Amino acid sequence: MLRGIILILALLSANSPEEAILDTWNAIQDGSPDIFLNTLTPTCSSSILQICGEYLETMKTLTPTELGELFASFRLEAAPNEIEFWNSTAILEMLISSPEHHQTINRSTMTIDSMQSDESTARAFITINLPCNDQVTLELSVTASPLGWHTAGLESIAETLLDRTINN
Repeated sequence: MLRGIILILALLSANSPEEAILDTWNAIQDGSPDIFLNTLTPTCSSSILQICGEYLETMKTLTPTELGELFASFRLEAAPNEIEFWNSTAILEMLISSPEHHQTINRSTMTIDSMQSDESTARAFITINLPCNDQVTLELSVTASPLGWHTAGLESIAETLLDRTINN
Protein backbone atom coordinates (compact mmCIF):
# COMPACT_ATOMS: atom_id res chain seq x y z
CA MET A 1 0.00 0.00 0.00
CA LEU A 2 2.83 2.38 0.88
CA ARG A 3 4.47 1.69 -2.49
CA GLY A 4 1.20 2.53 -4.24
CA ILE A 5 0.84 5.79 -2.34
CA ILE A 6 4.42 6.79 -3.21
CA LEU A 7 3.79 5.92 -6.87
CA ILE A 8 0.59 7.97 -7.00
CA LEU A 9 2.26 10.94 -5.32
CA ALA A 10 5.11 10.71 -7.81
CA LEU A 11 2.63 10.66 -10.67
CA LEU A 12 0.81 13.68 -9.29
CA SER A 13 3.89 15.83 -9.36
CA ALA A 14 5.58 15.65 -12.75
CA ASN A 15 8.15 18.43 -12.80
CA SER A 16 8.14 18.95 -16.55
CA PRO A 17 5.94 18.32 -19.58
CA GLU A 18 8.30 15.51 -20.62
CA GLU A 19 7.87 13.81 -17.23
CA ALA A 20 4.09 14.13 -17.52
CA ILE A 21 4.10 12.37 -20.91
CA LEU A 22 6.44 9.64 -19.62
CA ASP A 23 4.27 9.17 -16.51
CA THR A 24 1.22 8.70 -18.72
CA TRP A 25 3.05 6.22 -20.97
CA ASN A 26 4.28 4.25 -17.94
CA ALA A 27 0.75 4.19 -16.49
CA ILE A 28 -0.62 2.81 -19.76
CA GLN A 29 2.08 0.12 -19.73
CA ASP A 30 1.18 -0.69 -16.13
CA GLY A 31 -2.43 -1.26 -17.20
CA SER A 32 -3.96 0.45 -14.18
CA PRO A 33 -6.86 2.75 -15.04
CA ASP A 34 -6.56 4.60 -11.72
CA ILE A 35 -2.86 5.41 -12.13
CA PHE A 36 -3.48 6.35 -15.77
CA LEU A 37 -6.33 8.73 -14.85
CA ASN A 38 -4.12 10.37 -12.18
CA THR A 39 -1.58 11.36 -14.85
CA LEU A 40 -4.24 13.27 -16.81
CA THR A 41 -5.74 16.69 -16.31
CA PRO A 42 -9.04 16.50 -14.39
CA THR A 43 -10.98 17.54 -17.52
CA CYS A 44 -9.31 14.89 -19.67
CA SER A 45 -9.83 12.22 -17.00
CA SER A 46 -13.53 13.09 -16.62
CA SER A 47 -14.05 13.13 -20.38
CA ILE A 48 -12.44 9.73 -20.83
CA LEU A 49 -14.61 8.26 -18.06
CA GLN A 50 -17.67 9.81 -19.72
CA ILE A 51 -16.70 8.24 -23.08
CA CYS A 52 -16.22 4.88 -21.33
CA GLY A 53 -19.64 5.27 -19.68
CA GLU A 54 -21.28 5.92 -23.04
CA TYR A 55 -19.49 2.88 -24.46
CA LEU A 56 -20.79 0.79 -21.53
CA GLU A 57 -24.35 1.90 -22.32
CA THR A 58 -23.80 0.77 -25.94
CA MET A 59 -22.45 -2.57 -24.69
CA LYS A 60 -25.59 -3.08 -22.63
CA THR A 61 -27.66 -3.01 -25.84
CA LEU A 62 -25.67 -5.84 -27.44
CA THR A 63 -26.94 -9.40 -27.52
CA PRO A 64 -25.12 -12.03 -25.44
CA THR A 65 -23.57 -13.37 -28.67
CA GLU A 66 -22.33 -9.91 -29.68
CA LEU A 67 -20.94 -9.32 -26.19
CA GLY A 68 -19.22 -12.70 -26.30
CA GLU A 69 -17.60 -11.72 -29.59
CA LEU A 70 -16.55 -8.36 -28.16
CA PHE A 71 -15.01 -10.01 -25.10
CA ALA A 72 -13.27 -12.51 -27.38
CA SER A 73 -11.83 -9.63 -29.42
CA PHE A 74 -10.34 -8.24 -26.20
CA ARG A 75 -9.36 -11.80 -25.20
CA LEU A 76 -11.19 -11.39 -21.92
CA GLU A 77 -12.76 -14.25 -20.06
CA ALA A 78 -15.91 -12.35 -19.20
CA ALA A 79 -19.52 -13.45 -19.32
CA PRO A 80 -22.08 -11.26 -21.11
CA ASN A 81 -24.19 -10.89 -17.94
CA GLU A 82 -21.21 -9.44 -16.02
CA ILE A 83 -21.45 -6.02 -17.65
CA GLU A 84 -24.37 -5.04 -15.41
CA PHE A 85 -21.75 -4.78 -12.63
CA TRP A 86 -19.28 -2.76 -14.70
CA ASN A 87 -18.65 0.98 -14.58
CA SER A 88 -16.62 3.46 -16.65
CA THR A 89 -13.37 2.46 -14.98
CA ALA A 90 -13.99 -1.20 -15.86
CA ILE A 91 -14.33 -0.22 -19.52
CA LEU A 92 -11.09 1.75 -19.36
CA GLU A 93 -9.38 -1.21 -17.69
CA MET A 94 -10.68 -3.51 -20.44
CA LEU A 95 -9.25 -1.16 -23.03
CA ILE A 96 -5.75 -0.72 -21.59
CA SER A 97 -5.14 -4.05 -19.90
CA SER A 98 -6.69 -6.73 -22.10
CA PRO A 99 -3.96 -9.28 -22.82
CA GLU A 100 -3.57 -8.53 -26.53
CA HIS A 101 -3.56 -4.75 -26.10
CA HIS A 102 -1.25 -4.99 -23.11
CA GLN A 103 1.26 -7.05 -25.11
CA THR A 104 1.10 -4.53 -27.96
CA ILE A 105 1.68 -1.61 -25.59
CA ASN A 106 4.57 -3.35 -23.83
CA ARG A 107 6.28 -4.18 -27.13
CA SER A 108 5.89 -0.60 -28.38
CA THR A 109 8.24 2.29 -27.76
CA MET A 110 7.45 5.96 -27.37
CA THR A 111 9.72 8.84 -28.31
CA ILE A 112 9.08 12.49 -27.51
CA ASP A 113 10.17 14.08 -30.78
CA SER A 114 9.81 17.68 -29.71
CA MET A 115 8.16 19.89 -27.15
CA GLN A 116 6.79 23.40 -27.54
CA SER A 117 6.27 24.87 -24.11
CA ASP A 118 4.71 27.99 -22.79
CA GLU A 119 4.42 29.16 -19.20
CA SER A 120 1.68 26.73 -18.14
CA THR A 121 0.99 24.64 -21.25
CA ALA A 122 2.96 22.60 -23.73
CA ARG A 123 2.46 20.60 -26.90
CA ALA A 124 4.31 17.33 -27.19
CA PHE A 125 4.98 15.72 -30.54
CA ILE A 126 5.31 11.98 -30.01
CA THR A 127 6.11 8.95 -32.13
CA ILE A 128 4.97 5.50 -31.03
CA ASN A 129 6.69 2.58 -32.72
CA LEU A 130 4.37 -0.43 -32.74
CA PRO A 131 5.60 -4.04 -32.86
CA CYS A 132 4.38 -4.53 -36.45
CA ASN A 133 6.85 -1.85 -37.65
CA ASP A 134 4.08 0.77 -37.87
CA GLN A 135 4.52 4.25 -36.48
CA VAL A 136 1.87 6.49 -34.98
CA THR A 137 2.54 10.20 -34.59
CA LEU A 138 0.58 12.11 -31.95
CA GLU A 139 0.34 15.66 -30.74
CA LEU A 140 -0.62 15.89 -27.08
CA SER A 141 -1.33 18.78 -24.77
CA VAL A 142 0.33 19.04 -21.38
CA THR A 143 -0.90 21.45 -18.71
CA ALA A 144 0.62 22.72 -15.49
CA SER A 145 -1.35 22.65 -12.27
CA PRO A 146 -0.42 23.30 -8.63
CA LEU A 147 0.30 19.55 -8.35
CA GLY A 148 2.61 19.46 -11.36
CA TRP A 149 2.25 18.79 -15.08
CA HIS A 150 -0.50 16.55 -16.47
CA THR A 151 -1.27 15.13 -19.90
CA ALA A 152 -4.42 16.20 -21.76
CA GLY A 153 -6.02 15.66 -25.13
CA LEU A 154 -6.41 11.87 -25.03
CA GLU A 155 -10.21 11.90 -25.29
CA SER A 156 -10.38 11.55 -29.07
CA ILE A 157 -7.89 8.66 -29.00
CA ALA A 158 -9.92 6.79 -26.37
CA GLU A 159 -13.15 7.40 -28.26
CA THR A 160 -11.65 6.18 -31.54
CA LEU A 161 -10.28 3.01 -29.92
CA LEU A 162 -13.60 2.18 -28.27
CA ASP A 163 -15.62 2.92 -31.42
CA ARG A 164 -13.40 0.61 -33.45
CA THR A 165 -13.93 -2.28 -31.06
CA ILE A 166 -17.71 -2.13 -31.51
CA ASN A 167 -17.51 -1.70 -35.27
CA ASN A 168 -15.02 -4.55 -35.82
